[in-house]
Amino acid sequence: MTTNEFINRCIRQPVVSIQQEVSVFGPTLKSLVASSKYMRLSDILTHPDHGHETRTMEYAHVLGEGLRVAEIEEWQATHPQHVLPADLKQFLTRVNGIHLWADLETSRAYFGVLPLNDWQDVLLSDQAILFDSAVRGMLSISYDNNGDYRLVLNTAVPEYVWFDLEDLCNPQHIGPKVADLLDFWWNETSWLDPRTAN
Repeated sequence: MTTNEFINRCIRQPVVSIQQEVSVFGPTLKSLVASSKYMRLSDILTHPDHGHETRTMEYAHVLGEGLRVAEIEEWQATHPQHVLPADLKQFLTRVNGIHLWADLETSRAYFGVLPLNDWQDVLLSDQAILFDSAVRGMLSISYDNNGDYRLVLNTAVPEYVWFDLEDLCNPQHIGPKVADLLDFWWNETSWLDPRTAN
């Protein structure tokens, strides 16, 4: 899909409000958890200062504000080993960070595409140990609350690749264009829609 189509889809999605039961820590339990003491999850869940309450959670699509061309050029100058494709640079002038079905309290989703300044060479990322040390030109451009998946841009080709970190030998090759990425991302995040949860 084109950038305009993607942005328009995101804009047209109204905020979704869902009533959810959440865990609530009282002051004693908060203090215990914040201390450096180890606590088993079962001890936390059965602690007398642990409770539940119903809260209204709001979800929507959050797109980061686009960058100025000069900001993209500055990033590129400090990362010459990762030449960004022209269509991606153009996209970044419109959207810098994609958070579909984001919790509006944090503006983050369960997983999403990071803003440009948070992109990292995979060999310098927290997942470096999972990748072959010979890998070059690969940028980790996503976040995931559980750390299970990683969206990578191979700047040498270019190509977008989706890695399941439990099955690194079988990555999903998305394609070379931003349009390919947007199609994939829209479909991949559809299960995050809170109206279809459970």
